[in-house]
Amino acid sequence: MFDSYLPQHSTPLKEGRSHPPCPRLKVRRKCMALRTIHLVFAAAAGWLIVSYFFFWTDSSTPDAKGTRTAFGMAKDRLWRIHPAIVRTADVWWQDSTSQNMSEESLATSPVEPQANVESASIKDKDSQKSVPKASKYTNNNTESRHIFPDDFDRALDYLFSIIPDEMYLRELLRPVIGTGAEKLRELGLRTRAYKHFFEAWEKLHLVTEDNGNTYVRDDLVPYIRAKFSEQTFPEALRKYETYRHFIAKLSALLFPWTSPYFGDHMSLHASSHHGGRGIVFTAGDNHAAFLLAAIPSLRTLGCELPVEIMYLGDSDLGEDFRAELEALPGVVTRDLSAMVSDEGWRLTGWAGKPFSILFSSFREVILIDADSLFFVNPEVLFNDEDYVRTGALFFKDRMIMPESKKRWLQQILPKPISKLVRQSRMWTGESGHMQESGVVVVDKWTHFVALLLVCRLNGPDRDGDKKAGIVGTYDMVYGDKETFWIGWELAGDTSYAFHPGAAGTMGVIQDPDNFNPTNDLPASNLDRGLAATVTKRHRKMAPGHESDLTICAPQLLHLDRDKRPLWFNGWLYKNKYARTKRTIGEFDVFMEEPKEVLDPGAWQLEENNMCCLSNAATREFTKEETEWLGELIKMAKIKEN
Repeated sequence: MFDSYLPQHSTPLKEGRSHPPCPRLKVRRKCMALRTIHLVFAAAAGWLIVSYFFFWTDSSTPDAKGTRTAFGMAKDRLWRIHPAIVRTADVWWQDSTSQNMSEESLATSPVEPQANVESASIKDKDSQKSVPKASKYTNNNTESRHIFPDDFDRALDYLFSIIPDEMYLRELLRPVIGTGAEKLRELGLRTRAYKHFFEAWEKLHLVTEDNGNTYVRDDLVPYIRAKFSEQTFPEALRKYETYRHFIAKLSALLFPWTSPYFGDHMSLHASSHHGGRGIVFTAGDNHAAFLLAAIPSLRTLGCELPVEIMYLGDSDLGEDFRAELEALPGVVTRDLSAMVSDEGWRLTGWAGKPFSILFSSFREVILIDADSLFFVNPEVLFNDEDYVRTGALFFKDRMIMPESKKRWLQQILPKPISKLVRQSRMWTGESGHMQESGVVVVDKWTHFVALLLVCRLNGPDRDGDKKAGIVGTYDMVYGDKETFWIGWELAGDTSYAFHPGAAGTMGVIQDPDNFNPTNDLPASNLDRGLAATVTKRHRKMAPGHESDLTICAPQLLHLDRDKRPLWFNGWLYKNKYARTKRTIGEFDVFMEEPKEVLDPGAWQLEENNMCCLSNAATREFTKEETEWLGELIKMAKIKEN
């Protein structure tokens, strides 16, 4: 029976012998087992191939370009097989062609293997880890993924490299002592150091997304863990936390009044990055009527910028006035006293102006005094070439009261002293007054630390105490106006400019030959010899001027680059400080102050901020300018009634 299964060349079995039984079931089992083993090996080999292209990364690879190239090859090969796989991979692996990023940016992309960076404080070339993929530290129940701050490796290494040693740390964190010029200089030195450390801290924590949004990252510990090996991570973390403690202490020492409204300076800084442009006023009940006319005048000129009016509590600007102001389009009132922690000192008056800029929601601010009015749309100041170049535009005060403050500037400013200071009136002795702060234009994002220092000069260090031997900022300069450019210089920020337009005044011509000062000036001026009258006989005439006409007015007029009226302060009154009923002035002509320094000076200061300008050529307003002045007067009279 079994012989039929033998091959033809086989020898038949002898009688009584047979083949051992070999059921077909057993043969089938062996065949199935072999096939299963083959399938397992084939599946494993396929998985290894796919894994090689999609999931394998070499943490020691110094250049991520090769890895991206491998991924691109795998993407091309598999696209026709399974396009869904490639689309899924694109979510967590950035492609240079789709992001339009530079080679350097891609090398530090948060979702690609990072190049090894030699840390200034930790040498960990052999054991440095690659950056984790999104899924490693991200909750599986969310769609979010980790995004590294730009240039994370370099920013972290630089931050570690500038951690101050114990001696420098102690010097930076000791209390700021002294008074007067000595204290200003010390504040300048500390602020320059703080600016250096603060910028390094922000470089690590501020992230700008592809859509332009900027936010603060405060979860960097997982990334530091990924950057360093298990052995070096604890030391790296200690360095990071040491720096964090240091920057918090230094910021609280120098500029503590921003808390608790903002948790830290980085949050305050980031809050305005996308704030756009706007106008800021400071006002109390005494100035609310000015704003009720000034703001509509800006709208008439075509200004559509949002307006924020800062006030210091209900006692400063009442609820009724706030409601009336907020009824104007695009206007909101904000309580500055709720934002500033003025423990140990009191924020009041002029001092609130730099704080109003700092705490406004805008990035680019035009600060305007309540008694200032414009001839043109103030938005043109953002297009001024000096503002575009520097991000900070200031205006000059009258060339009045010659005085040299060179020695004082040398005492307060750290060396080297900038060219701008050496060209200033205070340095040359032309005048003891340089800046007029009726209008200030600032990009807060660019000049954040300098603005912090200006606020301090108008805050806790503002007032002196003669009995205690303390000299305050306002004992050295007149009010807030000089603190802007001096604060910039103290902070080492020389990116600012003074508008080149000249200063002047406007009003009615008063010929000294026919001018009776007893009818127009306070009686107390008679005791001082009637400067406006007497000076004609003794004043040196300015070149090209054949007459010595005089205009006496409280208004300070600022001209544009074409010598046409730009804006003025002092409102529209003949004397806004008058104790009796205030009357609207007349404005027939305007006058530009001479560029030459004369003796006696072209300006003579009288009581109640009444300034008389002589020995300058008068100019007439254009028809349009005259009509606009008429409109301003109408608006002011309506609000008076």
